[in-house]
Amino acid sequence: MAKKAIVLVIMAILLPIAAMNVVANNPPEKPTITGPTSGEAGKTYTYTIVTTDPDGDKVKYCINWGDGNEFCTDYVKSGEEVQIQHSWQDKGSYTITVTATDEHEAESQPATLKVSMPLSYPFERFKIIKPRNGLYIFGIKMMPMIGQIVIGNINVVVKAPSYVNRVEFFLLLTCGCGLEKTFVDTEPPFKWKWNVDYDDNEVKDKGLTWLFARGYDSEWHQLEDSIILYKI
Repeated sequence: MAKKAIVLVIMAILLPIAAMNVVANNPPEKPTITGPTSGEAGKTYTYTIVTTDPDGDKVKYCINWGDGNEFCTDYVKSGEEVQIQHSWQDKGSYTITVTATDEHEAESQPATLKVSMPLSYPFERFKIIKPRNGLYIFGIKMMPMIGQIVIGNINVVVKAPSYVNRVEFFLLLTCGCGLEKTFVDTEPPFKWKWNVDYDDNEVKDKGLTWLFARGYDSEWHQLEDSIILYKI
């Protein structure tokens, strides 16, 4: 009985100590995922994923792209960014879901990011606003009218959506077989100072002519507007 009592006493002492040495494993924090939220089907886009683990454990990321494809990375250090690429082959809306798992199989809460293919911008008009519907003499609008008459030099002005970062201006070639790029502006407000007398055998810049403007965003999606005017 004395030996049994001694064993029980030892166990009573050791078990709390052992329990103190068992450290609870915490799951990684909910990841963050950043990248394009809209684009074109069939084009590859890059996304950045990162999280931290409270215990400093290495983590891996498993990504569900929302189109039936899934992918898991190798283990990386806590707090280390991972870049992954993906393309959606069909047009539509998708939800990317990402979870992080540490070395001890503890899993984070899922993070999501919604993407839309193809690109969809809110409607904002891309428009040549000067000259427009008036008689202009050396850049000053003298009177409103249907159509455009321009006498002398003028600053051509384009109103563009906020995502446009480049506007190109064109005049019609005399042969009618194409366009001549006359100016490029990369900062709003987008303007072209039309004060050049072009070679009449190459560019149609007098009489009844056509003025074009094309705008582009960072992905080279194109917007366009054009007007017919009479230039003196």
